[in-house]
Amino acid sequence: MSEVPQFAPQSGPSSVAELAVRVEHPQPDAAVVVLLDEHDVSTRPVLESLVETLLAENDLVVVDLSEVEFVDSSIVNLLLETKQIAPECACVFRVQVGTSAVVHRLLEITGVLVLLDWAPTRERALNG
Repeated sequence: MSEVPQFAPQSGPSSVAELAVRVEHPQPDAAVVVLLDEHDVSTRPVLESLVETLLAENDLVVVDLSEVEFVDSSIVNLLLETKQIAPECACVFRVQVGTSAVVHRLLEITGVLVLLDWAPTRERALNG
């Protein structure tokens, strides 16, 4: 009888410094988290911690998906959960979809886009 190969889950980043993001502060009390490369269940814990910290420190937090190449359902779920907790932090949460057609389409066909406060550009994301 042959052995079934065991696959260990990929380990994700252990700190924000290792996460493929860029955090910008384009105006006082506002933070933009620009997701880069790919984000999935392995990056979610560190990304979630970063977003929660920014929600506590700012009046507006934008997650910019315009430069991301891939997100999985765990990241989509994180966006929905963040939408729910932002008011508890007295913070506005918005998603910038921008030019990433793949991510925009994912959010659209899953019905998530209509549930989020989203904007196609940075200016609209910052100004509502």
